[in-house]
Amino acid sequence: MKVVKYISILLIVTLIAATATAQEKKLRRADESFEAEEYYKAMEEYTAILKKIKNKNDKIEIYYKIGECYYMSGYYKKARSPYKRAAKSKGYEVPAKNRLAEIEIQEDNFEAALELYNQVLEIKPNDTIARKGIESANWAIEQTKKPTRWVIEKAKHLNSKANDFCPSIDEKDGFDHIYFSSTREESKGKKLSGITGTKFSDLFVTKLDRHGKWEDVTALDSLNTRFDEGSPCIFDQGRKFYYTSCIAEKGKNTGCQIYEAQKVEGEWMNPANLGIVSDSLSIGHPTVSPDGSIIYFSARLDGGYGGADLWYSEKAGSEWTKPKNMGPAINSAGDELFPYMRNDTTLFYSSTKHPTMGGLDIFVAYKDENERWHSQNMGYPFSSNGNDFGIYYYKNENKGYFTSDRKGSKGEDIYFFEMPPLEFKLKGTVHDADTKALIDSSLVTLYGSDGSMFRDTIIVANKKETFGFKLKAKTDYVFVVTKDGYFNGRSRFSTDSLEFNKTFEYDILLETLNKTIEIPNIEFAFGRWELTEPSKAILDSTIRIMVENPNIVIELSAHTDMVGSDQSNMELSQKRANSVTSYFESKGIPAARMVAKGYGESKPKVITKYDPTYPFLPKGSVLNESFINSLTKDQQEVANQQNRRIEMRVLSNDYVPSLD
Repeated sequence: MKVVKYISILLIVTLIAATATAQEKKLRRADESFEAEEYYKAMEEYTAILKKIKNKNDKIEIYYKIGECYYMSGYYKKARSPYKRAAKSKGYEVPAKNRLAEIEIQEDNFEAALELYNQVLEIKPNDTIARKGIESANWAIEQTKKPTRWVIEKAKHLNSKANDFCPSIDEKDGFDHIYFSSTREESKGKKLSGITGTKFSDLFVTKLDRHGKWEDVTALDSLNTRFDEGSPCIFDQGRKFYYTSCIAEKGKNTGCQIYEAQKVEGEWMNPANLGIVSDSLSIGHPTVSPDGSIIYFSARLDGGYGGADLWYSEKAGSEWTKPKNMGPAINSAGDELFPYMRNDTTLFYSSTKHPTMGGLDIFVAYKDENERWHSQNMGYPFSSNGNDFGIYYYKNENKGYFTSDRKGSKGEDIYFFEMPPLEFKLKGTVHDADTKALIDSSLVTLYGSDGSMFRDTIIVANKKETFGFKLKAKTDYVFVVTKDGYFNGRSRFSTDSLEFNKTFEYDILLETLNKTIEIPNIEFAFGRWELTEPSKAILDSTIRIMVENPNIVIELSAHTDMVGSDQSNMELSQKRANSVTSYFESKGIPAARMVAKGYGESKPKVITKYDPTYPFLPKGSVLNESFINSLTKDQQEVANQQNRRIEMRVLSNDYVPSLD
């Protein structure tokens, strides 16, 4: 019996040891896949052994690594659950919550991300990732609130259900050929990528035909292999083609390399490895200078600043020189990827450097006269909460394409961007200032500082009740509204400093010529007729009316209160009317266009509009002597003040200005 028990125990111990050894091998294999950045493959391997792991700490570590695999493969939603499990452990709480915050940013939930970052700072007050994350999230919130003229939309002619990315364009005078990378079903390889779990990417092209329609997308089978090809770069007016190829050879440690192909009888042929680095190193995402003498690319090479950096190599005969780092003005401790050289002094690229709206953002760098680069995040809407990369900017137009997995994308999609020309418009209506009725047949004339002149007429019978004009940028405008029996209307505006589209809207109220208009707040010293300086400033607006209506002849009348004799008030009012016309003459208004008339107290004011400040002066009240005597002393002073006034009325509208 003891022998049987001993043998049983021995078998169990042996079985446990064998199982443990098998688990260790599987775990080691998963770790190797993880270190090789084959994240999707590693995720499957970690998941397969997870249930067999009994040690709690080991299990937490695997949960965190599964989260990392999903995150690095772009499956952010799936990464959330394993990160949450890992966050329950003190050892992984900080990194897991930082990742969860980054996922919330990917999902456009900036407030939730800020909450998670703040939880990290409660645990670890000086955590750099959380501090920079808070700064970036707040910056991203500000960016999305800024207005933008850029129009961005999905490029439906390029996108599929799979990942589509990194467009490059052979600009052919309006008949573009767009080359891009895709993991769509038509890709050559049958196996799935150990990095992403999708098909390997291949190169594809679509062409704009003579009718302005995009042809069906076709694969570049002359260049594609069963491994990854991508990041195309067209050069030399469509005669050279640079791209990244990641051909793997069994038993060899090979990395991604940059290839060059030539166009032969309309087909891309003769792909050749440029040999910039040894086969064991990986480089990719090529772009070339306009003259083809420098090639820029991304790589993790010795001497860099952190993750992937941007490097360049110069052509020396048929060879390329040893790569040189582009320096700290471009590179950072994060990743710099997908460069695109628009011209000798403008470089676009993507980076995870601070500040970022989330994931990879698109940056632009300009080279100054001292050959120094200055770099900045392009901000919203080029950068977003997702990964934004692989930009192509047309050489001489404000448009292009870029790649993003932002909210609303099916994985990685290609987006078209364009800066449309500024659009400015003027539109409006013309109404009677008193009745508010639409004024039919009113003529609107628009004058531009560029010498332009346009007219529009409101015609009610044709249901044309508004006027409208298209405007130019950086132009000053004035428009005049005319209609028989009315004062002219006029307004000025400018499009000179405007950065966004704008429609100028006006409701022009025209005053009829057939009424008396009070000029308010014209004051004189008691018993005097000299104009005060404040009164002159008010009269200047009436002078402008005279200038804007050069054919009218007016009466300028002065009125007094009931204090004093009729004769003295008549004389005083005439002197005050004369003072007003004299001031008008001093400002260039011909005397023949004015009649000065003093009415003394003979024409008491009629209240035409109720003012709640003076409830004792109801509408329709005539401020004659009997009415004023019915008021209190304080009310009488208000009524007398109302009677002391200067008025204007049009006598005729047929004055012909002198040619002298």
